[in-house]
Amino acid sequence: MNIRLLLLLCGLILTSCHGAKYHYKQGNKFAEAHMLKPAVTEYKKALDKKPEKVNFLIAMEHRGSALLEELYTNYRFADGNDSLSVYKFLEAAKWTTYLKKYISVDRYEGFYEVDYQQQLSSYINAVYKRSKLLIRSRSFDKAQIRLIELETLKPGFRDVKELLTFSEVEPIYTKALTLFEQGSYRAAFAVIEPILLKYPKQQELRTLKCEALSRGTYRLGIISDAQITGKAATISAALQSRLISALFSNKDPFIELLDRTNFNLLQNEQQAIINGGTSEEAVTQELLSAHAYLKVVVTGVDEEEGLLISQNKTGYERYYVDKKDDEGKTVKEAKYTKVRYREFTKENKVHYTAQLTLTDRATSKIIAVEIFEYSNSDRTHYIDYSGNNLFPGYWKYQNKAHHSDRPEINESKRRQLARLKQASKSVKSPITMRKDAVASFASRSASAVQLLKLEP
Repeated sequence: MNIRLLLLLCGLILTSCHGAKYHYKQGNKFAEAHMLKPAVTEYKKALDKKPEKVNFLIAMEHRGSALLEELYTNYRFADGNDSLSVYKFLEAAKWTTYLKKYISVDRYEGFYEVDYQQQLSSYINAVYKRSKLLIRSRSFDKAQIRLIELETLKPGFRDVKELLTFSEVEPIYTKALTLFEQGSYRAAFAVIEPILLKYPKQQELRTLKCEALSRGTYRLGIISDAQITGKAATISAALQSRLISALFSNKDPFIELLDRTNFNLLQNEQQAIINGGTSEEAVTQELLSAHAYLKVVVTGVDEEEGLLISQNKTGYERYYVDKKDDEGKTVKEAKYTKVRYREFTKENKVHYTAQLTLTDRATSKIIAVEIFEYSNSDRTHYIDYSGNNLFPGYWKYQNKAHHSDRPEINESKRRQLARLKQASKSVKSPITMRKDAVASFASRSASAVQLLKLEP
């Protein structure tokens, strides 16, 4: 923990543990320095702990009255400056409320109210006029500061709320309208959306937002490729379906999908799209409404189903026998017997490539091309053995010793074999990894489309 933070925390804990007398003494120190606000704050803490203590009450009465007298004197001296008078009075009123529980404040309550209301009225009328002038001059940021001040000083004053809304909405509307007229429909939509959430009844904003969405909607024709065959065609079909779901998941309001992958297109229509042609005779009316054609196909498939490789292994199993030690006590002695076990390995691998092509319908110009790769593998490695305490090692004859016998009596190797005995015997199939590849290609393709921020 940061040392400064620790010291601050300790200080807060110690302060909270201080008794009433400590706060009383602290109050006296502040009072001697004529720091009346912290002084009465300390007296309050003392009285909250011991409310009947006479010397605490006397100190609070004395210093609290002095503070209020000082604050109201400052208010009187501010006469002629409505702004200063208002805020000096509000400060004095705040401390009056703070001290009311502990001292008599009757002489202050209501005494200056008439004067204050006159000054307040004069001040807020001046601020109101200034705010309207700022709005007329389109200084909306400055107007908002003044209007927020008015709403704080006198909630519900005239049409301040409406002016505040206007001063916030108008510059946003103007900015969005400029972007709209420039053809930047997405940008206009993005500017409007957050302010419309705050002010949902602003019909002009809503109308402009809807118009930006209508004009900025980009229609994508999702197409397939008749030239892709075999596994690539099968995986591509799954990929196109997953891609549509991924594009919908992006929740881009400006992308409208025209899915033609699940229809039996005429050969000439399909061929025209693949070749980049857009002749009126070759494409259906539905696809002609698209701004661009999106094609994502698997171009390479390499799936390797590994063989389950089995090997016979030699090893040693530890067991214990009872024996007498030099003192005649029964102890356990480790012995090792030669055993056989089987070791299995298998590895499946896949590698796929896919290509995204986005082609403008009207010009046949390629807007974007992306190449994706996906590689994965899964491997299983385990042993089959029914006993325990197995160690690796070599032996030539199971039932008799030989000079070439090499037991590896090492605890780390025993634990390794124990883990292999418990290891999973299953391995992810290429079909499963194929599904992962499809999900990856679809997600990456949808992200690539989203980054393009397509507009008509």
